Amino acid sequence: MGIRFEKEVCQYLSLPSIPLKEWDGKSSFKDGVAVTKLSLGDLAYAVCTFNADTDKEPRIKKVFAEERFSGIDKIFVVPSYMDTKDIENADLDEQSKEAAERLAQETEEMTETPENEEKVEMPEYFFDHIHNDEEAIAFITAYNRDNNIRGAVPSKHETLVMRLGVIFNDMKKKQQETAGEQQ
Repeated sequence: MGIRFEKEVCQYLSLPSIPLKEWDGKSSFKDGVAVTKLSLGDLAYAVCTFNADTDKEPRIKKVFAEERFSGIDKIFVVPSYMDTKDIENADLDEQSKEAAERLAQETEEMTETPENEEKVEMPEYFFDHIHNDEEAIAFITAYNRDNNIRGAVPSKHETLVMRLGVIFNDMKKKQQETAGEQQ
């Protein structure tokens, strides 16, 4: 009889299959797949974690079996990120390696900036006529009044800039809609 709850663990962690790399027994990991021993002698998968700085042993985060488990048999570490530079030596089957290579190629293409494409510099406050927090507060206050928006105007710099970004995107969207209607 196989190990129970493979499908549930894979869905929970968004994995195509159970990882092959077994835990070394000492390094930290955010997510791992534990093979637990159930009280009736069966084996079942569960999700676990381990922080070498604070934990003495791995902690179970999610169990799918209704019966109690008496211990952990093995742990397979889920990589926290995909190393796109060393796919050939990765602990994957051939089909997964091909998929990983395609994904790495797509990622590389997406991150490349074409040489003929200009980078657009945005002002810190999104609008050319706003130069400091006081002007930003005045602009947001007027915008809220003109558009019947209730709520407090942000006072922190970061929040002001985020709000201005939202307003900038809203205005840009309205301009695009207006231009589309005129055509």
